[in-house]
Amino acid sequence: MLRRILISVLMSVLLIGVSVRAHSHGEMLKVVATYSIIGDVVSVIGGENISLTVLVPGEGDPHVYEPTPQDLIALAEADILFENGLELEPWIDALYAASGSQAVRVPVSDGVDVLEFMGQHDHGHDHSHDHGHGGFMEGDAMIGTRLIVSDFETGKLHVIDLRDNTVIATFEVGSPARVYASENGQYAFAIQQRGNMTNVVFSGVSMVPHDDHFHAEFGRPSMLGVDIPGSTPIHFVNHHGMVAIFNDGDGTASVFANDFLFDANAPLVTLATARAHHGVAVPMEDVVLISSPNMEDTRSSLPIGVDVMTLDGEIVQSFPECPGLHGEAAFDHDAVAFGCSDGVLILERDGEAFVSRKIANPTANPDLRTGTLYYMEGAQFLLGNYGRNALVRIDPAAGTSEVILDAGQRIWSFQYHGEDPSKAVALTMDGNLHVIDIASGEIEGTVQVVDPFLAPASGRSAPRPAFVTNGHMAYVSEPLPGDIRAVDLETMTVTDMRVFVGGKPFSMAVFGMTAVSEVEHDHDHSHDHDHDHDHAHGEFDPHTWLAPRNVMIFAQNIRDALMAADPAHAAEYEANAAAYIAELEALDAYIAEQVARIPEQNRVLVATHELFAYFARDYGFTLLDTPLAAVTTAAEPAAGQIATVIEEIRAAGVPAIFVENVGNSALMERIASEANVIVAPPLFTHGLGPVGSGAETYLEMMRYNIDIIVEALAG
Repeated sequence: MLRRILISVLMSVLLIGVSVRAHSHGEMLKVVATYSIIGDVVSVIGGENISLTVLVPGEGDPHVYEPTPQDLIALAEADILFENGLELEPWIDALYAASGSQAVRVPVSDGVDVLEFMGQHDHGHDHSHDHGHGGFMEGDAMIGTRLIVSDFETGKLHVIDLRDNTVIATFEVGSPARVYASENGQYAFAIQQRGNMTNVVFSGVSMVPHDDHFHAEFGRPSMLGVDIPGSTPIHFVNHHGMVAIFNDGDGTASVFANDFLFDANAPLVTLATARAHHGVAVPMEDVVLISSPNMEDTRSSLPIGVDVMTLDGEIVQSFPECPGLHGEAAFDHDAVAFGCSDGVLILERDGEAFVSRKIANPTANPDLRTGTLYYMEGAQFLLGNYGRNALVRIDPAAGTSEVILDAGQRIWSFQYHGEDPSKAVALTMDGNLHVIDIASGEIEGTVQVVDPFLAPASGRSAPRPAFVTNGHMAYVSEPLPGDIRAVDLETMTVTDMRVFVGGKPFSMAVFGMTAVSEVEHDHDHSHDHDHDHDHAHGEFDPHTWLAPRNVMIFAQNIRDALMAADPAHAAEYEANAAAYIAELEALDAYIAEQVARIPEQNRVLVATHELFAYFARDYGFTLLDTPLAAVTTAAEPAAGQIATVIEEIRAAGVPAIFVENVGNSALMERIASEANVIVAPPLFTHGLGPVGSGAETYLEMMRYNIDIIVEALAG
């Protein structure tokens, strides 16, 4: 029943912890309100004694709101949560649970004489639930559903939905960035070498628990409000649920747990080495394996070994036997391989310490070395380069490094096959993509995917084709035309997919992971993004706030909760509530006076969906069928329902019908045209109006609305 509850995934799937702050005497009370109307009442009664966060903005609809990571943080730190309480916000339970919040939940509608909702409903959503046959269970293969592409010349990041190969979002960061997916595939880190900054993009894909399996929910990607500074950040490593970004400019490493992305109190640790160099850091839970610079030759940018450093910056072990260190790959949980000029250094945890061993290069040629290493879960071997033209397989168990392919030309890039750790994929500079059996070195397939290209001139940087693998697919960027192409690695054919992103795409990462079975199941639906689902709200109508007498009860509930949580300011809360209730009584009288101007036969309301029941009860209106027989503006009209509404409007002689600021105005315009009535200016119903609207507070909103209603119906 959930909308895209991305926070549910952060906790239940990604296992991200968020610290919860308990309120103590002397601190300002931290309060969260689910939507702006409740927030306005809370702000009046709480005054300057509270710090208020409103989750759903004024222009949003609390029925179908999509929570953000910032909402998770707000709830985690809150002392009190004020909510509607009649299942208006179907996402709030999962959000609350996901945040680990200890906030007192206060349903402001408690005590209202509630009305039964007219009926259950179905409504469509702009996302899909892809149900895997077996669900997302431990051991399921995962596949990325989104591709993030960065531009070589600008700070643009494009997100492509791989289900229909469309660009669904573009973000601006400060400068060109290289992008990397997180361990869990839900996030992309955009590392700006020249911009001295790393930003984080959420894929929009969430895995939501359902019975004994998970559903993938697809929502909008978003930029997290996280800026990770660093001097010339280059090398990115995600391991053991932690991230390390090495900053070449000053020889430091920025190290943090995944919690840091969502918890302002989570630490960002900066570890320093002896000087600036082109280094690397690998987080290993309680310590970090960090490169040690060459202090005898300060002109050398490459390190000469590895130090084991605590998160307090203390070096507890040193391994200086890796001259010209470049490239690393973590494997077997507690082991890391580092490329050295004379071989591959293996560091493995042995109890509380690390031990080292060296795997020699496959030949004695001093001009050849392994400087790039990869490992894929389930692989028997590490995969590395050997010079520019060859690939090696490294067997840590046997202690061997063997050449498996000499391409006879430069291998521009390589990596593991996306779903088969026994195979590698390599792009050579003749524009061919190859699939290679790692054990035998046999090339199993080749396809021309781009035109031949040259390496950049020495000392210069220029965009060149790049690729990433994802399941049995590979995605290749073409910087000159500015597009992305796809290769089916099973058939070794270039598909019809061609996504133009513009600019000069040069760095890509696949993220938005979901179970392979789910994606394959989605294929049966032709990538339908608009599946319908039954979303039954409660049996009672939640639109209680559209009658001021109900908001008087809101005010009492809010007052009592604030007084209980913060007795030191109880008198102020009580006085604020009393004054506000008096204003609500005046508003109630004003509405009654204005309604008296409307002829009784015209006191008929037709709105986009079912929301005016309490208003009609208190002020003597009749409600006709609504075009959307539902509690939410996100519904779609049932077959024949529009015709029925039009007939009822004609029969009742209604002079006007009403739209909401968050409703389906086009639908109402159509109905009005066929029924020969007018459409009144939009009413503010689910949220307050923007500055200058005349509906910026609840009191102003209700006066604004009744003036519109009276003018439209008074005749």
